[in-house]
Amino acid sequence: MTVQKILTAVLLFCSLAISGQTKLVMTPLLQDAYRDISSLRLREGQSKVNLSKLKDPENAMTYYIENYIDFFTLFIKEEEADFKKLQKNRNLRLDKIRKADTSSPYYLFCQAEIILQWATIKLKFDDKINAAGDVYEAYRLLEKNKSLHPDFLENNKSLSIIHALAESVPSWVRKVMGVKGSVDLGTREIMQLAERAASENHLFKEEIVAIYSYILFYSNNQKEEAYRLFDRFGMDHRKNPLITFLKATMAHKTGRNDMAIRILEERPRSQDYLPFHYLDFLYGKFKLCRLDKGADIHIRTFLANFRGRHYTKEAWQKLGWYHLAVDKNNAAYKEDMRSCVKSGYALIDEDIQANKEAKSGIIPNDLLLRARLLYDGGYYTKCYDLLVVNGNKFVNAIHDGEYYYRLARVSDALKNYKDALEYYDLTILKSDPGKYYACSSALQAGLICEGQKKYGRARSYFEKCLNLDPAGYTSSLHQKAKSGLSRIKGK
Repeated sequence: MTVQKILTAVLLFCSLAISGQTKLVMTPLLQDAYRDISSLRLREGQSKVNLSKLKDPENAMTYYIENYIDFFTLFIKEEEADFKKLQKNRNLRLDKIRKADTSSPYYLFCQAEIILQWATIKLKFDDKINAAGDVYEAYRLLEKNKSLHPDFLENNKSLSIIHALAESVPSWVRKVMGVKGSVDLGTREIMQLAERAASENHLFKEEIVAIYSYILFYSNNQKEEAYRLFDRFGMDHRKNPLITFLKATMAHKTGRNDMAIRILEERPRSQDYLPFHYLDFLYGKFKLCRLDKGADIHIRTFLANFRGRHYTKEAWQKLGWYHLAVDKNNAAYKEDMRSCVKSGYALIDEDIQANKEAKSGIIPNDLLLRARLLYDGGYYTKCYDLLVVNGNKFVNAIHDGEYYYRLARVSDALKNYKDALEYYDLTILKSDPGKYYACSSALQAGLICEGQKKYGRARSYFEKCLNLDPAGYTSSLHQKAKSGLSRIKGK
């Protein structure tokens, strides 16, 4: 063999070796692994990922799919020990993908997705600064990938939610980080991808629908449309606990509490699935909204099994509410509130608000609490009748504005918008500024006016919401007010 032939053979071998290390291919085996993992059948998914590493060691796509296992484990369990053990995997997987085929549309996409998933986990563990940096890095990668591969619509999966939330971020942050976007842009992006997902039975269909429903519900205030997506796209809650969680939550938030309870009762429960203890809490909470005897059992199940960071304080609060509204046991309520103070973390709005109530030492009015629970469950006529029949106990009494707020909310739900706006205004005027009633009233009044195309008045209410700062609710209320201002900009 001549030297030239030897060199040619060596170069060919090197070329094959290099190309073998640069694959980014979504093989049938990895597709099956993804379906298992996204349904929380993590052990089955991990087995298929391991098999892919053996059969197809040069395929870096394996590491993208494997990252979902860490993501769902940490997102659902929220256990500090797992976080410390698994966080090293982030950079190891990114390194594998960065050595892959740079011409593939998956090259930047997979990196961005892994970075965003870890940003979400960092937020769970209160690492906000690093999470923000990750979001910006992922945004930059996705925007670059979109310019390189404009027909690769999968970019829209994560880019849409960044764009939809961009205008809710403080302007100085947007300026420093260079993040641009709008609710309208994010909605169009995810809608385009969802239409394709429906026609092609897309691998990421369930993720896409989840993001689409979130953007419709929270950024566009299109709650009915968000709920209907699950049936429209054939999302089966009986086979996937994540779909159970999303569909039940949307059902509850659109006044379908009985449906939400049924969805939770039909959830998959075998040991093949990652334990999702939060669903026990939801089940107990939704039964509490119906004032059911025994709702406390499911809240206790959650508290006995969950070892994560969030919702523990809220669970103790809801247990206290059960004892107050259903059992009429003030002593048990006080004991639950003491446990609320001692347990969990006050990091998210629900836990911050629960902790504040527990520390206040003030026992809620049991009648108004029952009205609140009935309203939250969508039992609007029962709630309205309870408030009106007992109105003489509140109208002439000095109170913190909660009675007017409850009347406003249920009048709003019953589409009696004239009375609702009057009660919202009364709430803003009379309520305790340290509580959320005025801030929420301003937001809800703005949404009514937006729906009536009274944009100037809506803008005034949204801005009023942003000027109020009740502990425990600011984040979610202000987010929605900013989205409202974004929607009516220029109108």
